[in-house]
Amino acid sequence: MKFCGYLIRYDELALKGKNRPFFEKRLISNIKEKLKEFSITTEYLWGRILVYCEKSPEILDRLRKVFGISSLSPVVEVSSELAVIQEQALLLLMSTLAKEENREENQNLTFRVSANRVDKKFPLTSQAVNIAVANFLLPHYPFLKVNLNHPALELGIEIREKRTFLFLEKERGLGGLPVGTGAKVLALLSGGIDSPVAAWMMMKRGCSVEFIHFYSYPYTAEQSKEKVLDLVRHLSQYQNKSFLHVVPFGKIQESIQKQCHERYRTLLYRRLMQRIATELAYRRRARALVTGESIGQVASQTVENISAVETATDVCIFRPLIGFNKQETIQIAQKIGTYEISIRPFEDCCTLFQSSCPATRARLLDLLQEEEKVPYKEFVQGAVDSIETLSI
Repeated sequence: MKFCGYLIRYDELALKGKNRPFFEKRLISNIKEKLKEFSITTEYLWGRILVYCEKSPEILDRLRKVFGISSLSPVVEVSSELAVIQEQALLLLMSTLAKEENREENQNLTFRVSANRVDKKFPLTSQAVNIAVANFLLPHYPFLKVNLNHPALELGIEIREKRTFLFLEKERGLGGLPVGTGAKVLALLSGGIDSPVAAWMMMKRGCSVEFIHFYSYPYTAEQSKEKVLDLVRHLSQYQNKSFLHVVPFGKIQESIQKQCHERYRTLLYRRLMQRIATELAYRRRARALVTGESIGQVASQTVENISAVETATDVCIFRPLIGFNKQETIQIAQKIGTYEISIRPFEDCCTLFQSSCPATRARLLDLLQEEEKVPYKEFVQGAVDSIETLSI
């Protein structure tokens, strides 16, 4: 009995009809890129991908971060003969139970066999295989208690032509679609909790995400830029390569602070950000902008304000968190590992020169009049020409 690799499963990809090969090829390509430092080979099986490699915690951890994988299992490959399946299943079970530190817990261990007969030429049905293998195993371990609904230990058997895969572990994957199957999008990344989660959720839908950050040095500390770099480095684990575009924004904010009504400052910042992001999106061929906005979360995110601000761009804006409350977003941030970075105490640019009484239901006409007080077109051009692009 020898571990041969990881059996990769996917669910949503299987519903893609004639486009299915495109999604499967992209998933295989992403897996290879993620594991390029290791000696691996991949094999496509109908509805599955087999990654031949050594059993490694690091490989497993990287596979957990590949979108498109619904679940994966370390597997043993054997020939598709019932007697061989039974014997090898026993060896696998023995190996697993021998590793258990607390032998007393084994005395009431619940168990089931779950066979999937992909090869319909195999002489036994899946249910018949379940019974035959369970009847073979139980006499060797009479303390095992059969539980078909919620077993603590489940022996998986996948029968294919000429070979069968056995496994006792099944790791959940991220699901979603492989990154690269959707369009490129440009995420407006602050240093907070919301925008990294919004970017991650777009990756989950197959989008390649580039990042734009508005940097207000010297009004914000150098550490605020490092914080954003760390966020992008972390999010890059979920896609194979990222680009961060850093925009100098402090002088623009200073000008708005001096010349425009304080009630509209944050909204004017956001309109300028969207104008600059739109120009960059054209240059980078990004099809949409992504923000972490959620209705009513802060004064600038009322329906009226969001509507007034978004007229600054003709590019589609995606807001994956629009109906989330803060706690729901925090839970995802903790799950994906961005939360601890996001809560570092460095301000983002939108907290600069904040008004004590911001407009909550701004009219577009008012914002347009305020914008005329500053040379916003020059601001946009100067900012775009000054962008620093980092490959991460």
